[in-house]
Amino acid sequence: MTTTDIQKNIIPYIGETDPYINIPENSIFNDHTIETEIYGHDFSNENFTYLLKTLASLGSCSLYKLLNDSSKEKIYFLGEKLRIRKLSYRPIPDAISITGASYLESKRKGKSCLNAKDKQSGETLYSFELDYYIINQDSFRLFYKDYFNDTPVESYDEKLPEAKINKTGDPHQFTISIMPFSLSQCKGHFENYPIVPFVFVANCVLREIFNFLGNQNIYEIDSLEGYASKAMPTGTEFLVEVFQQKFLKNLIYFKCEIKDLSGTPYAIIIVNLRSNDKKQTG
Repeated sequence: MTTTDIQKNIIPYIGETDPYINIPENSIFNDHTIETEIYGHDFSNENFTYLLKTLASLGSCSLYKLLNDSSKEKIYFLGEKLRIRKLSYRPIPDAISITGASYLESKRKGKSCLNAKDKQSGETLYSFELDYYIINQDSFRLFYKDYFNDTPVESYDEKLPEAKINKTGDPHQFTISIMPFSLSQCKGHFENYPIVPFVFVANCVLREIFNFLGNQNIYEIDSLEGYASKAMPTGTEFLVEVFQQKFLKNLIYFKCEIKDLSGTPYAIIIVNLRSNDKKQTG
């Protein structure tokens, strides 16, 4: 199954559609394994979420293929837990290959396990795992009826909301205010039931963390974990409570709790940033 087959036989039947979903042009599914390549992307700072979105998109399509569903009704895949770790500290190459597979743990839960590798050497750069909830169309409509919005979304806005850092008296804590996401910014992510993509919130959080550190490009993401507890609605301002601690000389830990202004929790992001000594001294 090639990219064209995926676009024709899978994407119309999952909750994520164009322009949100991201499938590289040269993707191939052999049975239940994934093979693809991406070229020339910058994964530094908040741009790291482009890699997350690509891997999550491949995982959703792979799970649908694994289900071998013939009903032609939409099936929705909602991320529960995400884990990505950097395994190599060489410069990221221009050409990256992605390989892996998805697995069914039950009729309602699945997992994707992918590796991003240096296409030339075969060295593994990142390991990625994403646990999914699998929800059929009727159940999704019932669970998320309060999110329903039939307003036509004509255009796609690639620019994410503005955010700002709010410092506190504690040197280990600060908050990030994220302005509401619009329907246009979330176009394609569960159409008519717009839900803010986790990777978009992660992008805003990472952007402000790097701003907090001075945005001097001397840190890189060593690992990132995400845990979702509630679907994030559009039109809602989010407040991210951040705790940060330097546990090792070159490693900074951030725990980010995402809530709305009433205190309702939605997700947690845990990120470790590693300083690049060569960049610091160069």
